[in-house]
Amino acid sequence: MIDVTMIQFFVALLMSLGAVCIFIWAVLSGLFTDVEEIKMRAYRTEVSKDE
Repeated sequence: MIDVTMIQFFVALLMSLGAVCIFIWAVLSGLFTDVEEIKMRAYRTEVSKDE
C-alpha cells in the first residue's frame, strides 16, 4: 500500500515540477508581456471571418 502511495506522490511531484518549468519558460521567453495585444489580435481575426 505504501509503495503505491509513494509512486503516486512522485508522479504528482514530477508533473507539478514540469508545470512550473513550463511556466518559468513562458515567463522568460516573454509570452506574458502583452496579453491585451493577443486578445485584440484574436478578436480582429474573428471579426474578419464573420464579414
